[in-house]
Amino acid sequence: MMALKNDDGHWIDGAGNAVPVKYVGQFDKMSDRVVGKLSRRAKQLSEQLANFKGDIFAEIDSLITEMKALYGEDHRTDVGNKVLSDFSNTLKVEIKVNKILEFDQRISLAKEIIDECIKRWSKGGDEKVKLLVDHAFQVDKKGNLDRDRLLSLRKLEIRDTDWRKAMDIIADSLKVTGARSYVRFLAKDDSGMWRTVPLDIAQL
Repeated sequence: MMALKNDDGHWIDGAGNAVPVKYVGQFDKMSDRVVGKLSRRAKQLSEQLANFKGDIFAEIDSLITEMKALYGEDHRTDVGNKVLSDFSNTLKVEIKVNKILEFDQRISLAKEIIDECIKRWSKGGDEKVKLLVDHAFQVDKKGNLDRDRLLSLRKLEIRDTDWRKAMDIIADSLKVTGARSYVRFLAKDDSGMWRTVPLDIAQL
């Protein structure tokens, strides 16, 4: 894909302006051609990796199914991480399943109770606790709360009934909402050490 063009053949710049070809600089034309060529190749490789990922899970799932059938245990549901190696133990495929954990609406109730605690403690209270709470409830650019920061509040030795209640609500509000599977290939080098086979272009 090269630069966008309108019906008159004018090139469309980043601001949406139609620029006659004669006013497009030589370097801009060369850059457009090279970036377009490389981007097409990148898209093809991305599609190949996506297809490869699908093949990985399909083949390994098939292998696990056959393994269970060999032992007459094919009725069992397969969950969790998987590690497979070749006969010589020089190649390995790892599939790791990470649970997706999110806080439900109860986290807002916990925050209200905590704020009330801090307000009640305002006279002679520890300002560090307030700073820790404010930090724990900060959200990232996507509006998500940091699980580890919030759970770290439960480690604070605060003997207050309402505070402990809020900590219990935080724990109860954390729910498993899904799972992500990650695949990694490893190979032994000449010294016998396992090395990850990089599939991320940034690691090559």
